[in-house]
Parts: sequence; C-alpha cells; structure tokens
Amino acid sequence: MTRFIYIADTHFGTSRMAYQQQQGYPEKLGSILSELDAWIRKDGEVDFVLHGGDMVNSATEANIRKARGAFRLSVPVYLCLGNHDLTAPDAVDMWLAEAPEFFPGKSPDYCLRFGDSIIHIVPNHWEEVPYYWNDKQEPHFRPHQIARLNESLRKYPDAVHLLSTHSPVFGIPVEQTGFGEAFHVPPPSFTRTVLDFVQQYPRVRCVLAAHNHVNTHVVEEGVHFVTVSSLSETPFEFRLIELGPGILKMSTVSLISRMDFEAKYDYNKTFVQGRKRDREFEEL
Repeated sequence: MTRFIYIADTHFGTSRMAYQQQQGYPEKLGSILSELDAWIRKDGEVDFVLHGGDMVNSATEANIRKARGAFRLSVPVYLCLGNHDLTAPDAVDMWLAEAPEFFPGKSPDYCLRFGDSIIHIVPNHWEEVPYYWNDKQEPHFRPHQIARLNESLRKYPDAVHLLSTHSPVFGIPVEQTGFGEAFHVPPPSFTRTVLDFVQQYPRVRCVLAAHNHVNTHVVEEGVHFVTVSSLSETPFEFRLIELGPGILKMSTVSLISRMDFEAKYDYNKTFVQGRKRDREFEEL
C-alpha cells in the first residue's frame, strides 16, 4: 500500500495572495507545515508529500531557497511546478539548483514508481516560452511531454497510473457551486488532450490538479479528476491518497483545529470544501 499527501497552492513568500477562494494565510505557512508534519508523524505510514504547484508566489532564488527549508518534512516532498513557480524564464534552472530533491531525475517532468503504481508528474505550460508564466491562462503540454507519457504508459501496461499536473481538466461543476455555469473552466483543448490520454490508456485511474483552490472530484470516462484547495487557506486542507492492489482511495483532512491563530472562514463559499463526493471516494 502506498499512502501520500496531496497539497497545492501554498504561495510561499507573500503575505497577500492575489487569488484566493477562502481567507489565505501564506504568512502563517510555517505553522501550517509544522502541524502537517505533526500529523504525518502521528499518523505514520505516509510515504511522501506531492505538491501540486504554486509552492511559491513568485520564482526567485530567495523564495525557492526558503521554501526548500520550510518544506523539509519527515517524509520526502515532490513538486509539480505551477504557474507561480515559473514566473522567471530561468525558473526551472533555479528550482533544480536550489531544491533538486523536489525533482527525482533532475527534471521538472518525472515519474514516481511504488510497486505496481506509477505517478506521472507533468507540469503544464502556459506561454510560448517553455516552463514560463507571465499572465496567460493557456494550459498545454509540449510534444516532448506527450511523447514521454506515451512511452511510460506503454512500458508499464499493467501498472495503475496517476497523472499530476497543475491546471484543472474540468471546471468546477454547477452542482457544487450553485452558479449558473461551470466555474474556472480550462480551455477545451486542454481537456481534450487529457481525455485522449485516459481513453487510450485505461490504466490511468486518477488525474490530480490544482490552480482553482477548490476541492473538486469529477468522474469522466471512469477516471477520477481531482483538485485540492489551497493549504494556505482556511481550513488548511489536504488530500490523503491511498494506492494498493485493487484499491484507490481518497480522503480529505483539515488542520484548522491544530492552528495556534484565529482563522476566518467565509460561510458563503462553502463550495470550496466540496460535497461529500468531492472530499472522498474509494474504488475497489
């Protein structure tokens, strides 16, 4: 059995998040991570933490260096780069130099293999310049990423495969928000690209994403598409993913009761935490 924690959108290095769904406390991230690590030590049996992107608010050597220290937990931490992690043209070089342990294989694109389970970390691109984000919201994969995914998926046809990227594959459903239409919807071309993969490779069972700061769970083509709310926002939640022979399970854990500061919560936006189906599932 492999058990890992999935977090995202911590925006280390700022005291004010330009985008947030619930009240953000990135300046309290040290305390939040300390309680996360305490949870890991008490719970045990957690193999690693996967960060789904936007670990820092902007890509500078100082932010990356400090984030590396802040995210030094009791288990390994791996990162799928998000748009805020790529705000400099040489951001990848800075990450690999300052925090190489976040990237097995010394590449922003890599695989984590645990027994018969493989997690493919594939950070999507945003601009014409590879691994760089200025202001465009045009998520896409590059040909080399698609080729690598095809190779890995064909090489291990009997494994259970998970895909981790930063951009959501679907918008937040109206059934969850109560809005008149889906919210935070990615371009149809990105959705189509990912759906083509899961249709071609039925052993892809789950796609993890972030970016929208909301807990969502959409099932399409029999595949679980999951996003996670910001760990830096009330109520400081993470996903616990469990993989094993014949099982894929997700639950959601809040750290708010452990905080040593008063955190505000907007009860007009409870959709951020999601319905029961957005917070947990089990596939046997």
